[in-house]
Parts: sequence; C-alpha cells; structure tokens
Amino acid sequence: MNAAGRHQFLSQLGRTGAALAADSWLSGFGFVHTSGTARTVINKIRHRSNLDRRLLGGFLEHVGRAVYSGVFQPDSPLADAQGFRTDVAAEIRNLGVPIIRYPGGNFVSGYDWLDGVGPGNQRPVVLDRAWNSKETNQFGTNEFVRWCQLVGAEPMLVFNLGTGSEEMAAALVEYCNLAGGSRWSDLRREHGFEQPHNVRYWCLGNELDGPWQLGHMSAREYGRKALETARQVRAIDPGLKLIAAGSSNTELPTYLAWDQEMLQECYEQVDAISVHNYYGNTAELSGSSTPRYLAMNLDMERQIQEIAAVSDHVQAALQSKKKLWLAFDEWNIWYRSRTEAHMDGHQQVAPRLLEEEYNLEDALLVGGFINTLLRQSGRVRVGCLAQLVNVIAPLVTNDDGVLRQSIYYPYAWALKHARGRVLDLVVESETYPIRADGLQPDFARDDLVPYIDVTVTLDEKQGEACVFVLNRDLDSEREIVLEWQSPTPKQILSCETLTGSDLKATNSFEHPDQVRPQALEAPEPGQIMTLKLPAASYTKLNLAVS
Repeated sequence: MNAAGRHQFLSQLGRTGAALAADSWLSGFGFVHTSGTARTVINKIRHRSNLDRRLLGGFLEHVGRAVYSGVFQPDSPLADAQGFRTDVAAEIRNLGVPIIRYPGGNFVSGYDWLDGVGPGNQRPVVLDRAWNSKETNQFGTNEFVRWCQLVGAEPMLVFNLGTGSEEMAAALVEYCNLAGGSRWSDLRREHGFEQPHNVRYWCLGNELDGPWQLGHMSAREYGRKALETARQVRAIDPGLKLIAAGSSNTELPTYLAWDQEMLQECYEQVDAISVHNYYGNTAELSGSSTPRYLAMNLDMERQIQEIAAVSDHVQAALQSKKKLWLAFDEWNIWYRSRTEAHMDGHQQVAPRLLEEEYNLEDALLVGGFINTLLRQSGRVRVGCLAQLVNVIAPLVTNDDGVLRQSIYYPYAWALKHARGRVLDLVVESETYPIRADGLQPDFARDDLVPYIDVTVTLDEKQGEACVFVLNRDLDSEREIVLEWQSPTPKQILSCETLTGSDLKATNSFEHPDQVRPQALEAPEPGQIMTLKLPAASYTKLNLAVS
C-alpha cells in the first residue's frame, strides 16, 4: 500500500476525532504546544485503564543464545539440577516479569512441538530454518512451563501456523491443558507432568504476513487457518485467550490491509490482534538523529491507534458485540545486529545472533515506549519486550554471570512501580520540530514533538503513585509542574533518573555501571510540585499519597 493508498484506506475506516489525524503526531496524545515550563494536572477521576500487568511481559525465542546459555545451560556451574541458570532466573524473578511469550518468533513457524517433549536422550537435533541453526530440543514446552514457574511468570505459547497444522495446534492444547484420559494429555503425564499446565494465552502463529516467514500466506488464507485453529482449540478448552497475528510492522505494503482482511475471516473466534515493531537510530529511519529517535515512541502510539481503528472498523462491519484488545507482543530497539550476517547461525548450536549492545540513548527511548504502552493500556492488554536474555535483550550472560544492559532500568522501574490505574493526563509542553519521514515516509515534513513525555500510575490499594517522565531536550534541564488535584502526595519514596553526558555510553562486563540510575533531588510533596529534569533523561518519581 503506497502513501496515497494508505491515506485513502484510513479515510475509509472513518477515523474519529484527532486520534488518527494524519496531519499531526501530537493529536490524541494529550500534548499541547506551549512555551516555558511543562505542566500537567493529575486527578484520579480521569483514568485510562485499570492496568493489566501483562502489558509489561517478556519474550523468549529459540534464536542465538536466548535459550541455550541464556536461561538453560546444564553444563554451567551456575545451573541448578534442572539445567536452568540460577543467576538469570533470579534476575527475571526479581524483575517480576508477569507473562512470557514462547517459543517464537520466526522460529515457531517451522517448529514441531513434539520434538521438544519426552526423554531428553530421545529428542532429535534438527535444523532451524528460520535462523539456520542447529536445535537440540533439550529445552521445550515442559521445560519452559517449569522455568516460568521458577521465575514467577505466566506462560504464553505460540502455535506453529506456518508449516504446522490446525490439528497439531489442537494436540498441543490437549497436551498442555487437559487433565488426562486422552492421547495427548496422557502423553504429558507419561513425560512426568501429572497436572495440566493450564496455559491461558495463545498466539495464532507469528508474522505470517512477512515474506521471510516459513509458511508465509495471504491475509485471507491466514484468517481462515486462524479461524479453524481457534474452533478446534476452543472445543478442547473454551476459556483460552486467542491472539491473531497482525501486521509485522508498518513498512510492509500490506500494512493495515492485512489486518482488515484476516480479521474479516476470524474476528468472532479471536480475542485480540498482535502488533509488532522494532526501532532504531539509523540513517534510513531517523537520519541518525537523536531528537527524531527519541520521538519514536509516538510512532508506536500511532501504530496502536491505527490497528485499533482497523479492528473497530471490522467490528462495525460485522455488527459484532465484541471489541478486540491488542497484544504488542514484540517490541524493542533492534538495528545494529539486523544485518544478514547477524541472522545466520551457520548451522551451529546456540550461535551468537542478534546480540545488540544498548546505550543510554536506547534506554531513554525504551522509557518512552513504556510511557506509550501505559497511555494505550486501555486497549493494549499484553506487551512483550523482545527479548529477555542475550538476544536483543536487557540481560546478557557470559560463563561467569549476567550483565544488566542500559534498557534494563526503565523496564525494571515500570515492573516495580506501574500498578493500579493509568491516569489520563493533559500535558502542556514546549515542542521542537523534527522531520517526520522516519517510520512513516508518507508524512515527509516537519512535525512538532513535545520535549516532555509523562505518564502517571496510581495504586490506591497500596497508597502509591508513580510519575514516569522522558525529557527529550538534549541540551537543557527542564521543569514539569505536577498539579495534584487528587490524590495528594505526602511522602517521596524514591526519585531516580537515567542520564549522562555520553548518550552512546554502554555497560559491559568490564564496566557494568556506565549507565545506571542516579538519585535525583525531589521536590517537597504537596499539591503543586516542580520536578527538575536533567537534559536527555528518563526519570521515575515514586510517592506515597493520601
């Protein structure tokens, strides 16, 4: 779909209000072009959602060193009796990751789940055609579920709807969720798992709109296959949450048209539609411009609104009473290791693939993505940072331990403090111009982006609120006035920021603390608070409230 076609398509969807207006990124985001100190009014009566913690989930795929030497390394002195890396498990458990998607990703579209169950010495070594790597199958469905129990996360599984069949998807649900008395549930019990896994969230395939995907098909073909799969698995377990595979990114010519056509086939049998995207500070996407780069969370915001609009259009056309929610179940920064050389495993076991080294600049943008997901949490219920360990990940392992990359910190803040309600804010902030020709090439002109991007969560049960603020100004400290109408802050619990003089600074095993949170002087608690934000920073202010 070219630029003109995309504009026409959005018009046909009957966009309402300013939320999807093509002439302004800021419309619908609550930002107002103003000057001077930024300002927001906080009132608990105005809220966007009761936050589903699954919004802050993670992702684990059989690619590179994500599984083998990431979470599972039986020959390591750091492994437990089951082969799980204890240092990595402790990090994930302490983070509190609520849900984890598995086993892919591109990998799943060629995966036979039967290869990864049963006695380890009987599992075949196979060629993974997605990443041209050897797969030993020593870590499979049962190991993943057991590992999720270890780290306190809910499992979310993905069906192979590429080379796989609807029948084998149904067999996997029977294997995982039926108590016993049938072929596949009894097989699970033979494998040593007497109780069912009771997996609730399932993805109906992965990125099948993409020409790179094994089993790539048209939207109509996929929609019909998803429909039949949904019917079969619901016959076994009616309470499943089923997520249809939406567009892989905004750049494919089928973007939005794919989502509309496939939903017309399977809308009534699914609960949600997936959204994927990766971002980077490249010449192609942002002109290698940090000001443009730090606005890319607004690209994510627009994509969420566009996919939601398509879904609502199909709902109206079908006169359905059901409204689908969204699962942004693959998102992250990924561009340095995105060349063909970084994605070819040369038929090795656990080769080094997609190992991105993240800097301070990346951490600031991840903070922006967290803000966007929180703002859109009324529609996006599940989100998955892709991925958790070694492969485009906040955590990296070597033989001796685990390293926290820069992007770990904004993610950890959200997991610890974003609870309860996400409040609905109107933010006044001074703006700066950028060229809007990055991820959306059809808007090739100057746009205005607010320097200050802020979200607030309120956990009334615990009596806490948390303010998350991105300052995109690379040169100057900025202030934001927080006007609390309700509740009233009574104590500062913590105030920290991520910032530094070198936006390209990274953490390494030799220098693990180049990028880490710093204590920030907090204002006195009260109904009017002025928070001073360092240049190029992401800040977390946690408060006790009345």
